[in-house]
Amino acid sequence: MQEMNLTWMKACHDEIVVGAKVLHYPATHFERLWRKYHHLGNFPAVRFGGELVVPASFHLEARDEYLKYSDKTTQQEKLKELLERAAFLSDEEVQSQLETGSVVSIDTVRESLRQGVWIPPRQLRPSLFSLLQRRPSKEAMERMQRMRRMPAEVLFEAVGLLKMESLDQGLQKVVEQLETRGWAACHLGLHGKLMDRARLEASQLKPKMSKGATVIENRVVDPTESPNALRGDWTLFMQEQGLTGPKGPAPTLTMLESALTDLGMQLDPRLRRSRLQLRITERCDGMLACYEEGGAYSAHLDNADGDGRVDGRVLTMVMYLNQNWDRRAGGELAIFEPEKGELGDEQVEGKWYMVSPEANTLVLLLADRVLHEVRSAYAERYALSMWFCGQHAEYGGS
Repeated sequence: MQEMNLTWMKACHDEIVVGAKVLHYPATHFERLWRKYHHLGNFPAVRFGGELVVPASFHLEARDEYLKYSDKTTQQEKLKELLERAAFLSDEEVQSQLETGSVVSIDTVRESLRQGVWIPPRQLRPSLFSLLQRRPSKEAMERMQRMRRMPAEVLFEAVGLLKMESLDQGLQKVVEQLETRGWAACHLGLHGKLMDRARLEASQLKPKMSKGATVIENRVVDPTESPNALRGDWTLFMQEQGLTGPKGPAPTLTMLESALTDLGMQLDPRLRRSRLQLRITERCDGMLACYEEGGAYSAHLDNADGDGRVDGRVLTMVMYLNQNWDRRAGGELAIFEPEKGELGDEQVEGKWYMVSPEANTLVLLLADRVLHEVRSAYAERYALSMWFCGQHAEYGGS
């Protein structure tokens, strides 16, 4: 290791082994696979004098399968069986992934060569992912806006969600609501003085805020282009502006941001086991938002287009900071819940559930599935939002 300047491996080889992953399978025919292991021979399962043990992997399985047999024909057959078992999809699995849009039939190379121009891959059928990108048309949105509005149920108003003696039951109840309705509103049970400090810090940071923007397909959208782009808030991202940390200008907001992160991580195993089969992989920077008098945000999905990435935003959390909010000032979060049809259908029917932006209220919703809007506020309205990224099972999550 010294000769190769790899002393760092001696210090942390355990972490390397734990984090080791097979990044790809050989995309080749079986005779070349056999030639690879014929060339490698009986290579060792340890590296650097035994300091680094190669973890169980396809690589070691292929070596052992090759060494079991002496004749080329049997070796090729066994390696073929191993590769098919480890890396190939069955006909049923292929059909399932075609139906969900996880894979498509690719004939773009042949067609591009034949026609002499680039032919993009064709999708055999609409995928669930493409259905999630559907936004209601302007006419459908106008019809939906006339549908019934009613107060939302706020869970745990008596006990709060963050109390340690009720946290497990509370999180499970939240997951059940996300499964059945796509959203949940909760009372946090935090002390009023803590919420007062958070609101004061937020107002002191207002001069650092900039006008909120709508991004669709990684492009900032002009409000005149889309009914989903009418947005009247001022925002800042905490970490981006170096505002986090116990010695920063917003220690209370930093603590609340950490609490939301912890909630998201504790929700992760429960969401994986739920019918949603939702896996959280990371969180985004906490966003502080202020709506001035008359500010609103038209109906939208937080992630209607996949965020242009594999692990897009899947879960939204919004914590309100407005102690003693006067409900006559409006500013409600309105959440649309379909009752007949699906979001994007021209004839969808449903209700809007209204959440008042009162301090100690936390709203969670599926970022890529739940339509919501901020109603006009007639007083300064503050909120701390966080998004969690991940994958649904139908996109390859597990």
